[in-house]
Amino acid sequence: MMGESSTAESERAGSAEDEIASETDPTSEDEEALTRRGFVQRAGTTAAAVGAAGIAASGSATAQDTETYRFGGEVAAWRGREPAPIEGEDNPTIELEAGQEYEFWFENIDGAPHNITIQDGSGNAIVQSELVTGEGTTASVTFTATPQMTQYICTIHPTTMVGDLNVTGQVEGGGGGIPLPILLFASAVVLAFVSPILFAVFLFSRGGGRGGGETPAGPR
Repeated sequence: MMGESSTAESERAGSAEDEIASETDPTSEDEEALTRRGFVQRAGTTAAAVGAAGIAASGSATAQDTETYRFGGEVAAWRGREPAPIEGEDNPTIELEAGQEYEFWFENIDGAPHNITIQDGSGNAIVQSELVTGEGTTASVTFTATPQMTQYICTIHPTTMVGDLNVTGQVEGGGGGIPLPILLFASAVVLAFVSPILFAVFLFSRGGGRGGGETPAGPR
């Protein structure tokens, strides 16, 4: 009787310990759920950070101010007006920075037909304003400076109304690359699609590791 009582008490104690352990120790499913949440949260945080960087970069790019140069246009020459360094100069050489946006504005001061054109070294028009006639009429061109730009000219009076452009620096990415904001946004999209695949591989590797480490229990 004493033996049977001790055995029963031992079984009850063991059962109680098992219940406590099951309540306090996370199961493998709980571990996987926690791991899955952490993985998804980290992936989401990374994607959000990449997207935010793309938005910030895009915002900084669009916040760039346009610099304006003003001229008076007449057959004899382009008369510099603004900014101060070109005021009063005829056909002044203009210093530009590659990648910066500019506006070249002029007022017709003699009534003859004029336009303003940005050309490359071969005389090809890169950007050109409308042709204006009549004293007091105005026209302008807006452009982003590139190293190919070498002069501004009135194509109606090309021998007298012509000035040099000196463009320094290089356009980011060589002028033909994908803008940084687009690259960042694309990276965020790719990460969002790839994350589930990476997570599946991660779970598979964990499952394989656990399976490989278990040994079947033999008879006692």
